[in-house]
Amino acid sequence: MKTVIIVSKCLRVTKFNKTENWYEFHFKGVCAGEYLKKLLLKGRLDFGIKKNEEYLMYVEMIYFENGVFTGRILKAKPLAECWDRS
Repeated sequence: MKTVIIVSKCLRVTKFNKTENWYEFHFKGVCAGEYLKKLLLKGRLDFGIKKNEEYLMYVEMIYFENGVFTGRILKAKPLAECWDRS
């Protein structure tokens, strides 16, 4: 499986089960040469992802078709907590 780094804003949270949710993220552009309009990512509840907040994420791609990237969040951090330490 391919892994990618994504910075995006969460648009919707859908409950999946007791340990995971589906998250829809905003994205318009190109990924690996193909037009992309939506990110659907599955992630653990302990990531604490909330609607209308931006995140830096390390994601494993499950599949990509019809402009929808579907994957699993491996790591996530709120973008507000990411800063340059130099």
